[in-house]
Amino acid sequence: MKLTSLILFILAPFVCQSQSKLMDSLKRLLPSLKDSARIDCLNELGFEFSDRYWSKSKYQQTDTAYMYTLQALNESQQLHYLKGMGKAFQNMGTIEEEHGNFIMAEEYIRKALPVLSAKNMQADYNRSLILLGWIRHNRGFFSQSITLYKTGLPYYEALKNPVYLSAIYRIIARAYDAMGNSEDAFTYFQKDFAIKKNATDTWGKRSTATLKAAVYMAAGDTASAASCYREAGDLSVKQHVILEGYHLNRAIAYNLLKKYDSAMVEMHKSIYEIKSSDIDSLFRKPALMIGYGTLTDLFLSLRQFDSAVIYSQQPLLFFRKNDYTVQLMPLLRSVANAYYQKHQYTDATDYTNQLLFYAQRSGARKLRRDGYRLLWQIYTAQRKSTFADRYHLKYILLNDSLQNDKYISQAAAWKAINDININEADYKSQLAIHEAHHKAKIEVLNNQKRLQFYVFTTAIVVIGLLTVLIRRNNRLKRRKEQLQLMMTEAVNVMQKQKQEQEVAQLLQQKSELEMQTLRTQMNPHFIFNCLSSINRYILINKVEEASDYLTKFSRLIRMALHNSEKSLIALESELEALRLYLDLERLRFKNAFNYSITFINTIDVNAVYIPPMLIQPFTENAIWHGLMHKKGIGCLEIQLCAEDKTFTCIIVDNGIGRKMAASLNSRSAEKNKSMGMEITTGRLALFNKAAKEAAFFNIEDLMDAQGNGCGTKVTLTMPYKDLTEVVE
Repeated sequence: MKLTSLILFILAPFVCQSQSKLMDSLKRLLPSLKDSARIDCLNELGFEFSDRYWSKSKYQQTDTAYMYTLQALNESQQLHYLKGMGKAFQNMGTIEEEHGNFIMAEEYIRKALPVLSAKNMQADYNRSLILLGWIRHNRGFFSQSITLYKTGLPYYEALKNPVYLSAIYRIIARAYDAMGNSEDAFTYFQKDFAIKKNATDTWGKRSTATLKAAVYMAAGDTASAASCYREAGDLSVKQHVILEGYHLNRAIAYNLLKKYDSAMVEMHKSIYEIKSSDIDSLFRKPALMIGYGTLTDLFLSLRQFDSAVIYSQQPLLFFRKNDYTVQLMPLLRSVANAYYQKHQYTDATDYTNQLLFYAQRSGARKLRRDGYRLLWQIYTAQRKSTFADRYHLKYILLNDSLQNDKYISQAAAWKAINDININEADYKSQLAIHEAHHKAKIEVLNNQKRLQFYVFTTAIVVIGLLTVLIRRNNRLKRRKEQLQLMMTEAVNVMQKQKQEQEVAQLLQQKSELEMQTLRTQMNPHFIFNCLSSINRYILINKVEEASDYLTKFSRLIRMALHNSEKSLIALESELEALRLYLDLERLRFKNAFNYSITFINTIDVNAVYIPPMLIQPFTENAIWHGLMHKKGIGCLEIQLCAEDKTFTCIIVDNGIGRKMAASLNSRSAEKNKSMGMEITTGRLALFNKAAKEAAFFNIEDLMDAQGNGCGTKVTLTMPYKDLTEVVE
């Protein structure tokens, strides 16, 4: 049995002068073989019919490959022939990868690897490593794919096979480029350019042409990039199987030149070729879905947004099902953009959030930046300034991070362009010069980062000062408006002196209480503590935490200034400001307490209107006088109920209780506490007088079984107005 198998694979190269003769000879020999020799022959046929690159076969028919491979797998399992099983698993993984089914493909390859390693099948083992890397790449795990590529790379460098070696350099470069690592991507682009392609490597020539286009695009030379895509199209004609081929690459070239109508004609021709090709339908499906995705982009460029959405649905379903993430992410970006242009902001937000999920998982920083930009534009169009500012800041920070490598990647791009037509010896000489200057470039980059740090620190100080100045200016403006109103009313109702005095006193009392409340909520001590916390994060090099703290702090200040101008605000705005305040306090106290906000009944937070900044003083009191002195993690529960035009807020903490807090606090602290409660009481009294309804709060001490204080419960009850009663 083993002798027959050995004779088969020794004589095959001499009997067969081409790949087609080899397959014909294997099929004629198959009926006479048995056991392991038959399994080896079946696996070889499956390999020749399935792998379009490594086998060099022009007869790619994955349905035929599947038939031979399935026979080999079944017979190997019956004979417990491990070598045959490993080879069959490898072929099945290749077939599923060609069908675009990357989840199943990965399962088969992971089954094959330990068998191929145990049987010391080095060629098949390293080919499976590269294939697994390509599968992980297409599923969006770029960092893992690079690790797998580099694990198998030494084997092919030892073989010195230019066809396989240049292919691996290209896919490593694509993975780095997808992660936004331009410098490493260009390094491997150049390694591919330096390898002279032989006449039979038409696939490699075509792929290298598209990589040259990427280099020209990075250098800003769109015309040369389009020329490279036309070159790739011409090379496609020389291949045995035309899929994305001639018309697809011409369509991309026209799209780069903004000749969208010509691009559309070429794209429809490409799709027609795919549908009418003589290859099996399962292999045709991924190419067809990629074609539809390209059509989606073209319709978007033509501003035919309905057509873009329609053509995106099939590929979206296919890419999601098979975890074809590398194609799914740009398609999600295109669909989100189409819905944004149609002013369908809910759908646009949904697709953008999907894009961000996959981009975050894969580490695709450029696509994540595009997602932040889309959400910024969507929320800006909806006039949701808070969310728009949040994503605008995220976009700026990530875009700046990507632009940090601008000069290095730009230089590398131009270097790659100049190196495209040089020979290998010249390339090595240029590479040595590049490495000699690399340390100097890194030093320039470090200087840029230090400068950014100083700018960021300065910006924080400026923002703090601007916040104080803006608050002061708004306070003076409101005082001026109130004085003008009082003078006008005095002239108009001079005969009603008693009423005029009462109104003036009421306005003055209301103004004083509101300003005292603002000072209680957002006093300078709180602002300086927040700025100190931000500065501390910067000094210990926690830039992301500092950025997050600064974003929440600026939003809280903005909301406090904005809401203080209104007598009533929506419950949603009140809760947003409350959450920002509680998050900042948790950050300051190193997460020493947790909080929750729950609804006792169903509440439309946009339809319930209450006075601004009314709940926050009670939570501040609970934190500073109850939870701050508690050992262990504190808990703050806020329960809300709106029923029969009455709004109820219950604030419960498990702190040390009022009695213990009174013994610990200084007289100054007690004075601040009583002033805060007194101001809140005054505001409620004013509200009662204006609304002619009862608004009050009740404080209850909580006791444990031994009669010791174990927390405080505050119940705030007041009438509210719904949306129809509020006049802006």
